[in-house]
Amino acid sequence: MIVINKPVLQTEGDFVIISSEISIGHKIEILWYKFPNRFEEYVVYERLDAFIVGLLFLGLKTGEDIYLKGPVSHRLFYTLNHYLIDVLCAANTAYKKIKVFAENLDSSNLNLKNIAGTGLSCGVDSFATYYDHLKDEGNYKIEFFTFFDVGSHGVFEGKKAGEIYKDRLQNSREFAKNEGKELISVESNLSKFLELPFQSTNTLRNISCVLHFQKLFSNYYFASSYPYKHFKLDPTDTTYYDIWNLHLLSTESTNFYSSLPGLSRIEKTALISNYEGTFNFLDVCLTPDRNQNFKNCTKCEKCLRTCLTLELLGKLENYHTVFDLKAYKGQKNRYIGQILNTRKKNIFSEEIFQLLKEKRVLSQTHYFEKVKNSIDIRWRGFKKRIKQQLK
Repeated sequence: MIVINKPVLQTEGDFVIISSEISIGHKIEILWYKFPNRFEEYVVYERLDAFIVGLLFLGLKTGEDIYLKGPVSHRLFYTLNHYLIDVLCAANTAYKKIKVFAENLDSSNLNLKNIAGTGLSCGVDSFATYYDHLKDEGNYKIEFFTFFDVGSHGVFEGKKAGEIYKDRLQNSREFAKNEGKELISVESNLSKFLELPFQSTNTLRNISCVLHFQKLFSNYYFASSYPYKHFKLDPTDTTYYDIWNLHLLSTESTNFYSSLPGLSRIEKTALISNYEGTFNFLDVCLTPDRNQNFKNCTKCEKCLRTCLTLELLGKLENYHTVFDLKAYKGQKNRYIGQILNTRKKNIFSEEIFQLLKEKRVLSQTHYFEKVKNSIDIRWRGFKKRIKQQLK
C-alpha cells in the first residue's frame, strides 16, 4: 500500500515548499511542490487533495491501494473511487484498479478569493483560453496565470529541461506583466515518483499543482488540446478525454473546466492571431534552443504547423520576431508534402489539409511532387533489393 502523510509547509528563501512523506512498501520518499512565498496565504495544507491526484498514476501502475493519513475533499474522494479510476483503467489496460482510503473526509469550501485562473504556456491553446475569457466577469474572470514544472519541459532534474523551464517561464512572466496579471510558478519532483511519459499523465500532473491553490481559484480553465469530436480513451494522452476527466477532479472549493473543446487548432490560431499581445510571445516549439535568435526553432513539426496555419490565415508576418520566416519558407513545400502524406492518420494534418483546399493552395505541382517522391522512394528500394539478390 502507498501511504500519503499530512502535508508539511516550510519556507526556503523566497519560496514556500509543501511536502508529504510518501511510504511505498518499506521505502519513504518526500514528494514536494515549490512556489513563491507571496502566495502562501492561498495554499491548502489542510487536505491531501493535491498529493492524491499527483500520485494516482503511481498506484494504478503498481496496483497498490493508496491510504491518506489526513483529510481529503469528500467530493474528490467520491469521484476518484467511483469514476476516475475506472476511466483511467479503461483508457490504459496496463493499469490496475485500486482503491483510495482516507482517514477523514472534508466537505468544507476552502475558497477565499472566488476568482478564476488558467495555465499560461504562451502556446496556441493557452492563449486561446485567455482571450476567450476576456469579457467574463466575477468569479469567471481570469485574474491569475499559472506555470508548472511537472514534466512538460523534459526529464526531471536534467540540465536541458531546467534551462527550457526557465526560458519559458520568463516568456510567460513578461506576457503576464504586460496584461497586468499575477503568475504563480510551481516546481515539483513528481516526475521522479511517476516515471511515466508526461503526455500520458499530463492532466493529473498539472491539476495536482492547481489543487494546492483551492483557496484562490474557484474556477480553473484547463486548455483543451483536441476538439471533443476527437474524444477517445487514449493510453498515450489523457488530454484526448479531458472533457470527461477534468470535472471528476473538481472539489467543493474549485471547479475545473476543459476550455474551448469545440474549437479546432486552426480556429484557436485564428482567434489568437487577432490579438497583438501574442505577436512577440507565441511559443509552440518542441525543441527550443536558448542560443537561437527566435523563441521557436521553426523546424519542428509544431513550429511548421503553426507557421503554415498563420500564413494561410494571412497573419504570419505579425510573428516575425518569434519565428525565422526565412527558414520556414525554405521548408514550406516539404512540410506541405508531409501534410499530404500524414493527413489520414494525424488530426492536425487533416485540419490543415482542409484549410489548404479551402484557400486553393494545393496545386497540381504539389500532387505531382508527392507522387514523384513516392515513385523515387519505391524505385530506390527496388534497386536496392535487386542489388542484394545479385550479390
